[in-house]
Amino acid sequence: MNTRMCAAFVGIAVLAGVAASLAVDAYRSAVTAPPGVDGGKRVTIARDSVEQTLSADDAVKREAEALRQHRAEEQNSAARIVREALVLGDIAYGATEADVRARYGAPYETESERSTRYAGKQVVEYEYADSLSLDFVDGLVRLVKISERSSLTSGKGVRIGTPVEELRRVYGEPSMIYGEDYIYFSEEDPTIGFAFEIAHGRVEEIKMGDLGL
Repeated sequence: MNTRMCAAFVGIAVLAGVAASLAVDAYRSAVTAPPGVDGGKRVTIARDSVEQTLSADDAVKREAEALRQHRAEEQNSAARIVREALVLGDIAYGATEADVRARYGAPYETESERSTRYAGKQVVEYEYADSLSLDFVDGLVRLVKISERSSLTSGKGVRIGTPVEELRRVYGEPSMIYGEDYIYFSEEDPTIGFAFEIAHGRVEEIKMGDLGL
């Protein structure tokens, strides 16, 4: 009798162990949503699906970090403009109104207004033929702009219509690309430099001076 009871207990223990093992395997291979989710139905998510999702998330994070590092490297390798090279249409940044008039004569149109950008100072704009305009503050050139079919060039020979590949060859990699503009900052002051607007792979407009960025 005792022998039979012992055998029965051993059999029950074995069956319980097998059942527990199966339960653990089932738990490890699936995740069950809590009650109330999906109308109270049992929702099982395969373990492989969870691992694939986590793996994809890690891949996205790695790509984002690689892109951040690439942009940082571009910034470090970007060209900077020396102060003497801030020239457009033979007019240097900081030139006087007298210098401009000596080069181009009297403008065909002038405008003036106060600007909060310059602490309420008066900004005087000269407009000339050949799609040339200049802004003066305190009598000094702060911005030169050419556009459309202007024949004027930058100090390094870039003009309206110059291919973007030639622009990169002449000035190097831009400090930043902002919309359609290739921006090249001054070595001394990152608020001034060149902005080359690109359309259809060619320079469409050039600004030199205070970029307002």
